[in-house]
Amino acid sequence: MESTALTKQKIVAELSRSPHGKLTEYLDVGTQAARLEPEFFAHLIAWDALKGQVRDAKVALPIISLTSMPNDLVENSFAHLAKLNPREFLRAYRFGLELRIPNRMRKLRAFASLYLRELEALGYWESIAIQHRAVLKELYALTHTKPAFFVNEILFDKNYLPGSIFTAVKQLKDMSPTEAAGTILTRKIPFLIAMGALGKKVKEPDLVLALMSRMSPTELVTNMKMLERLGAKTHPALRGMLETKLGEASKSKANVLKTTEAASAVSDSSLKAKLEAVQEKQIDSISVEGNWLVLADKSGSMTQSIEAAKLVAGTLAKLVKGKVWLIFFDTMPITIDVTGCSLDVIRKATQHIQAAGGTSIGCGLLRMLEVKEEIDGIAIVSDGCENVAPEFWPVYARYSEQFGKEVPVYLYRVHGQDNEMYYEQFVRRHDIQVFDLGYTPDYYSLPNLVKTMRSNRYSLVDEIMSTKLLSLKDVLKNVSASKEKEVKYVTA
Repeated sequence: MESTALTKQKIVAELSRSPHGKLTEYLDVGTQAARLEPEFFAHLIAWDALKGQVRDAKVALPIISLTSMPNDLVENSFAHLAKLNPREFLRAYRFGLELRIPNRMRKLRAFASLYLRELEALGYWESIAIQHRAVLKELYALTHTKPAFFVNEILFDKNYLPGSIFTAVKQLKDMSPTEAAGTILTRKIPFLIAMGALGKKVKEPDLVLALMSRMSPTELVTNMKMLERLGAKTHPALRGMLETKLGEASKSKANVLKTTEAASAVSDSSLKAKLEAVQEKQIDSISVEGNWLVLADKSGSMTQSIEAAKLVAGTLAKLVKGKVWLIFFDTMPITIDVTGCSLDVIRKATQHIQAAGGTSIGCGLLRMLEVKEEIDGIAIVSDGCENVAPEFWPVYARYSEQFGKEVPVYLYRVHGQDNEMYYEQFVRRHDIQVFDLGYTPDYYSLPNLVKTMRSNRYSLVDEIMSTKLLSLKDVLKNVSASKEKEVKYVTA
């Protein structure tokens, strides 16, 4: 049967998924990793903070690590919590309260107070507070932290000074569209705050233009459908601003998964194409070495596999520096060179592929062997239930002998009319990384899983382990010397 051991590769695969806000879905693998592979898990938290695309993981993993992480590695977890914005920090703190972490709840609460003191000491506290006012109030209440005098005046007593940004936001709804637009731009009022304060006026073109200029790249791609409704695709000035902002997004670190979701949501074909171009440029900043083969199951029960394989191939086509082949198989292979192709091009080229026939995973690899194409990694999108010769593993042995190397094999398991006997036979005693996609693949998470694939099966682990752990001194720059005792208490 498939090994149930918690390997480092399995930890990365399971914790790279998006649980869509359900942080408890990370618990099973996360708590095991904190207990059995604590040093690797600590470095994974640091690596994910830099390279990961799933925000839920950045919130949940440091908290889960506190359940059983050794004391000498705990500081890294707290340091990464300190890097979260107030909204995400509140989610993390509430998650910690939900878990009731043994022996560390007091430290988590003390750390939350340190986090609030750090924010108070920042020179741009008002800019943070205007965006996260309700969140900050909740954090002070939950942690029983007494706010500084000026914080109490603004957050709790609503005693705003004339001319402050808080007063400006309050007055937006009473301003003319032109004045409100100017205020948003000159006071640098965040997009979401301005949206809430403007009410029905938000539909005015001048205000939409100002709001778009204040959007971050991630906010832009997340709100594409709303911008369509507000006239961004028809009004010339708005269309021009939108295209400018999309250009900025393509050069940013905006979440590629958000861009993927936005591209599928918009109806305008031109905007869709531009979003897909943004996605491709974002993916281009990530690289995977070597030549890759995607074996896509198109047998009778594998309709879901066909679409999942297109997305895997489309992501790889932009990630890899070498070639990418996409081979659909039942008992015969259909070979397509998708090197450098966009997902849209791949979908058009494969639009008539339909699920039918038996299952021979090996026939796709045999095709590559016969034409002597050298590959460095294999991604199989299938239920793993092959029932017709040639079978994959005997062909794999021949391929390895021919080219003198055993390339990594990844199985994106898509469930159909599964035969567990065939599946267990396929994975038993073989070095294969399984990503279980279930019966309905989460296409949002697929690009993140593809990013973890490597042509050297151990290079990702090496990359993660080489990521530097953080200390609180790296992130808490403004906590006064009087608070050093609290810092030592948290990290002891």
